[in-house]
Amino acid sequence: MPDFENTDQSPTDASRRSDSKPRWGLRIGLGVAALILLAIVYLVIRLFLPVWWATNIANQTQGSITSGIILGLVYGFIFTFVPLLVVWQARYKKVSWPWKAVIVVVAVLLAIPNLLTLSIYANSSSSAAKARSMIDISATWFPSWSIGGAAAALVLFLGIAAFWQLWHARGKKMKAMKSEAKVQAELRETRAMESGQAGTQAPAWSPREDTEDPKPTN
Repeated sequence: MPDFENTDQSPTDASRRSDSKPRWGLRIGLGVAALILLAIVYLVIRLFLPVWWATNIANQTQGSITSGIILGLVYGFIFTFVPLLVVWQARYKKVSWPWKAVIVVVAVLLAIPNLLTLSIYANSSSSAAKARSMIDISATWFPSWSIGGAAAALVLFLGIAAFWQLWHARGKKMKAMKSEAKVQAELRETRAMESGQAGTQAPAWSPREDTEDPKPTN
């Protein structure tokens, strides 16, 4: 009798097929939750953080012009120079792409103080206007010197990066020259050894000497 294949599916195969199907309900729910979270973060950044940051700056300067200048210069320089140094580490080829993203995120987090100051003056909301008025009264020169410190940090970073590139290129060039000189020295040594061996070898032939006395002719 011919054998017939069993067409009934086992529970394991059915569960595997059901698991392989895309769960659109779960994906849509996660997408909606992500949008709600982003909206909450945007509202917090737009409405709460400008006033909170301006209050912190006002408390640190205490209305002193000198304190506003120093604080702005320090904040602008440090929180621009350090993030640039951190994000510069992502240039290495040995750093994989997930770690490159982590480095960029860390750099953005380190630049938050300057980003908060920027958000106050790049925001048109009522909370940003209130924050600007607070800074103008309590820390008048803080924003201007923050920009100056950030510009100085950018110039210093570009100088360091250019110097590093030139030094790295010089190092590679010197390494290539040393490698080429080593190869040439080995080649000359090999040729000298070959010529010395050829000079010390004896000739492979010698003239034939006729030792027999010639017979007298009658």
